[in-house]
Amino acid sequence: AVVSTQSTGTMLTVREHAPELRLVPLNKSNLSQLRILNASILPIHYTAKFYRTLLADPEYSRLAMWNEKYVGMVCSKLDPQTKVLYLMTFGCLVMYRRRKVGTTLLKYVLDIAARDGCEVVQLHVHGSNDDAVRFYEKFGFVVKENIEGYYKYLKPTNALLLEKVLVGSHDEVIGKD
Repeated sequence: AVVSTQSTGTMLTVREHAPELRLVPLNKSNLSQLRILNASILPIHYTAKFYRTLLADPEYSRLAMWNEKYVGMVCSKLDPQTKVLYLMTFGCLVMYRRRKVGTTLLKYVLDIAARDGCEVVQLHVHGSNDDAVRFYEKFGFVVKENIEGYYKYLKPTNALLLEKVLVGSHDEVIGKD
C-alpha cells in the first residue's frame, strides 16, 4: 500500500494508514527533540556543529510526530555540485516501528530529492543492521560498498554505503510495501 500524503503548508500530514502521524520541519524550538531522538535511536553521538548545520538548511530534515509525540527523524543534506542527497540520520523509536513512520519519512526525502533534481540518494548503515538494509532495499537502494573501519567505537566497525539512483520522474521514487 502507498501512503498518501497531503501537503499543508510547511507540515505534511499522512492521511492513509496513520492518521495520527505528521511530519514537521526542524527548527530551533524542536531541535532538543531531535537530539533526544538521535541519542535514543542511534549509537553515534552528534556534535553541536552537526545540529547547527541542520538548522542552516532544514529543508531536507523532518521530525515525525505521532499524536503530538516526537517519534522519528530524518536529517539529510544536498551536495549541489554532485546532486547527491546524503541521509545523515534516520530512525524511529522502536515502539512506533511497523506503523509507516520510517516509510513516510523516507518517502518525504525521496520526493524532495526528485523535486530538486537530485540524481542519487546515499546513506551509511552499520554493517550488522540487516533490518535497515532490508528496509532500504524495499525502496530501491542497493549496497554499493562495504567500508571497513568506518565506525571507530562500534563493533563491527564496518559500514555499508547504500545508494539509490533517481532517474527521471517523481513517480519512480515510490517504494514497494
